[in-house]
Amino acid sequence: MKKNNNNDNNLKKYFTKSRILTIIAVLLFVAMFFKDSMIANKKVQSDTQYIPYDSFVSMVDKGEVEYVFINGASPSTVQFLPTQDYLKSKNILLTQDGYYKLTDELSKTKETTVDYKIIPTDGKLRFITENPNSQSFKEDLLKKGIRVFSVKTSETLSFIFMLLLNFFPFILMLAFIMYFQRRMEPADSEVVTTVPDTKFQNIAGYETLKSDSKFILDFLKNPQSYEKIGARLPNGVLFYGPPGTGKTLMARAIAGEASVPFYKVNGSDFVELYVGLGARRVRKLYKTARENAPCIVFIDEIDSIGGARGAHRGSSEDDKTLTALLNELDGFSAKNGVITIAATNRLQDLDPALVRPGRFDRQVAVPLPNKEERIQILDLYKEGKKMSPSIDIDKLAAKTIDFSPSELENLLNESAIKAVTRGSDIIEQEDIDDSYLKIIIKGDKKEDKHQTEEEKKIIAYHEAGHAVIGHLLGKPILEVSVIGTTSGAGGYTLSQPKEGLRTKSDMKNEIKELYGGRAGETMIASSDDEITVGAVNDIERATRIINGYIKILGLNGSLINLEELGMRRPTDEIIEQAKQISNELFEETVEMLKKNKNKLDTLANMLIEKSLIDADTFLSIMNDTKEEWEKEEKVVDLVKANDKSDETYI
Repeated sequence: MKKNNNNDNNLKKYFTKSRILTIIAVLLFVAMFFKDSMIANKKVQSDTQYIPYDSFVSMVDKGEVEYVFINGASPSTVQFLPTQDYLKSKNILLTQDGYYKLTDELSKTKETTVDYKIIPTDGKLRFITENPNSQSFKEDLLKKGIRVFSVKTSETLSFIFMLLLNFFPFILMLAFIMYFQRRMEPADSEVVTTVPDTKFQNIAGYETLKSDSKFILDFLKNPQSYEKIGARLPNGVLFYGPPGTGKTLMARAIAGEASVPFYKVNGSDFVELYVGLGARRVRKLYKTARENAPCIVFIDEIDSIGGARGAHRGSSEDDKTLTALLNELDGFSAKNGVITIAATNRLQDLDPALVRPGRFDRQVAVPLPNKEERIQILDLYKEGKKMSPSIDIDKLAAKTIDFSPSELENLLNESAIKAVTRGSDIIEQEDIDDSYLKIIIKGDKKEDKHQTEEEKKIIAYHEAGHAVIGHLLGKPILEVSVIGTTSGAGGYTLSQPKEGLRTKSDMKNEIKELYGGRAGETMIASSDDEITVGAVNDIERATRIINGYIKILGLNGSLINLEELGMRRPTDEIIEQAKQISNELFEETVEMLKKNKNKLDTLANMLIEKSLIDADTFLSIMNDTKEEWEKEEKVVDLVKANDKSDETYI
């Protein structure tokens, strides 16, 4: 049965292609016909001897016209042949095969019509004038002894020409219809596919996710065991998580492990301007899947068509496409052997009808990798790359928190590019560090030769403020710089983010670290009017955290997600709460820097001198630079230690 269906599909494709080729051939024929005609006409017109009608009448009166040819295909002109004396007076060469042969044939014929092939096509003998189209024109010529012939043209050629000329618009219309029919069909990737060669061994880490996906493999390989016990397999499995975590790769690996066809489409492939095309593509896709079951249909970025329906929905066409998808999911059961896997970065935006039991009722999170998984991923992606033995993969994995697998792959690839650009045939630690920096700051280092000493000092205190606050809050500082970047920043501070769950305290610390730059500037500003706009990005990010802190995460005394209540725009009360939180945290940040002014000054001066400070140098500055209160505490500790020592001695 499946073989017959495949033959029918191949036959349909053949006839579809044949129709398109036929139309193309006809259009090319017409184009060539018109092209040849235009070229011929252009050549004839350039060689033709044109005589004005009044001059033609004068030639008739003088007896200088011998034959006239009236062609029905050219009703606006008349061709004629002058006498031998007239042609000689114009120094036109007369030949036996040309003029004399023609006049001999015309003088002997008793017919009043001649074939169009006989009349002169040579420009020297081809004379034309305007056709007056009067009833007495031919009679007047005959009375003056001039023979008048009607020109016979090819009836077949004329018929074809007229037919094509009349039906050419319809042919064009048919071509457009065929084009839009082809647009209605699914893409080739939906119809033709192969079993992927990707396996679980090609995916590093994610052992829990692989284990959760094994039930799909068992079902595709042994559906009878599920049918025997009466188990119903989910029609759809939904992978959700941040971009770049490998949702598509995991779906391909499942199909590869099960050795079944893999139909990959994107949600945007179903979104069309033309009415009904999206729904038709959905039906066509699943029809093909049923014919090739068991198989996996993978819909990437399903939120393009599966967004919640309602007032904010794009159009009714989107709703029809989603409805078609829901109907196809309802029509499947475990016996069909077709499993739909979808992926999205925005699970919360999907329509509830799409994720209810019986449709995408199995939802699997694909999170960002933890440290151990990052080590495995980096070990996998470093294969085939020449890397220095001094590169510590464990250390690199520790500082690439919140990196997705695709970002880790991009990091090593950028490092290889950096090494080649540097003229090396091996990747060194500096290539890794430069690539890591490029990804974090979204640019490269860029020296500003026009920067003044005052500007450099402000930037130094700004970045030193970030670094000192981050260090005091327990965050590892990887690098501090006052070198500008191609992304527009005057400097940067790289710190290692915390891995795992974020607490209320973590969010406050993040805001303090962001406010550290502005607080650092206040340490050297004589007045508020001298504060620069360098903290604009820090303020934006801090405001975003405070917004989530108040409205979404329920960390400000109210366990309510205000955005779920429709509160998209902030109220006066929320703005006041945000201001209060912001002022309190900024004041705490300023106090922390005032308390550690020696560390701030030492770090800033070192940045002005060296422009860039690494992690080890930074830690040395923080540990070696003591504040007055630290010295006092040390003295107190020493006194207490001495007192304790005396007591022990007694």
